[in-house]
Amino acid sequence: MIELLERLVSIESPSDHSAGCLHVQEVLGSEFAALGARVEQHTAADGRPVLIARWGPQQRPVLVIGHVDTVFPLGELARRPFTVRDGCAYGPGVFDMKAGLVQLVHALRQLVSSVPQPDLTVLLNADEELGSPGSEPFLTAEAGRAGCALVLEPSGPGGAMKTSRKGIGMYEVKVTGVSAHPGLDFAKGVNAIVELAAQLGELAELTGLDHGTTVNIGTIHGGTSPNVVAEHAVAAVESRFWTVEAGKRVDEAIRARSPRQPDAQIAITGGIHRQPMARSVATAQMVELARACAAAEGWQVGEMSVGGVSDANLLAALGLATLDGVGAEGAGAHGPAEFVLIDAMPRRARWLARLLSRLVDPSWEPGPASQSE
Repeated sequence: MIELLERLVSIESPSDHSAGCLHVQEVLGSEFAALGARVEQHTAADGRPVLIARWGPQQRPVLVIGHVDTVFPLGELARRPFTVRDGCAYGPGVFDMKAGLVQLVHALRQLVSSVPQPDLTVLLNADEELGSPGSEPFLTAEAGRAGCALVLEPSGPGGAMKTSRKGIGMYEVKVTGVSAHPGLDFAKGVNAIVELAAQLGELAELTGLDHGTTVNIGTIHGGTSPNVVAEHAVAAVESRFWTVEAGKRVDEAIRARSPRQPDAQIAITGGIHRQPMARSVATAQMVELARACAAAEGWQVGEMSVGGVSDANLLAALGLATLDGVGAEGAGAHGPAEFVLIDAMPRRARWLARLLSRLVDPSWEPGPASQSE
């Protein structure tokens, strides 16, 4: 497992480097083909690669989702190459999520030894860290065929599964004013930065509108020079929320912006990108099955809710029973100290194999994914 992990981490695959992402997919595709999969390589509308591997009759397959892209730019590997020390593996993307992909390969080796042609689909995209804009049609299509889904995002602290996630809204707030000379014609100008600042102050107050709702001002840009009344200003705004209703309230509040200065203009683009992933009845059933599989391996696995967003949000919103956080155990995702616990990898691979063997059994059928507990 360490050898394959080193090979994957040593292939730099930031989201904007399709060649590197494709290389990782090709390595994994060869592993899947050796295990009897029918491997398909697709190209999304934005040019990024999508790998789909299929086993069995594809009647109501179990869908396993993962991504090969990382948040780290080219050159990061030279600064901190793959390293193993004190029971941990380090390197860019090792936790999110290349160790999870390695665990999947080894779980599949165990699965196909007892179920040679499981009803199973694996989809690996290369743009999850960007919100899966190009691969979303592929995710949607496979979700429509599947019976349930597992997502290989890293686990939570202590190896916990992720059973609910916040939704996310992403917006651009653009203000257009009137430029003027601040010494000669100040009164004739309409300062877009001043207008934007007033708007952003009100938007920031939307945090707490509902329990757990947050509104973050991510970036601001504006103006041309200190000696010009700013004609343009723009900000990137993000909302996070636990319920569909909360997301709608924030969305409506953002879209209801009206200028405070005469002759200023405001344009809002964007919207709700992903609805929340709720802990549904079907999720609860998958959790109990996963816990039983872990107990059979002699350990306990917990669950948690997280504010981050993954492809699980999309799958759950489509009505598919989905369990997330079944990937690697470690910490530090997206940061320079990212690591995985090596000793946990074989255990989690065995657990994933056992869970998959139960899910592909035609006698197992999840409850309604759209019904909350």
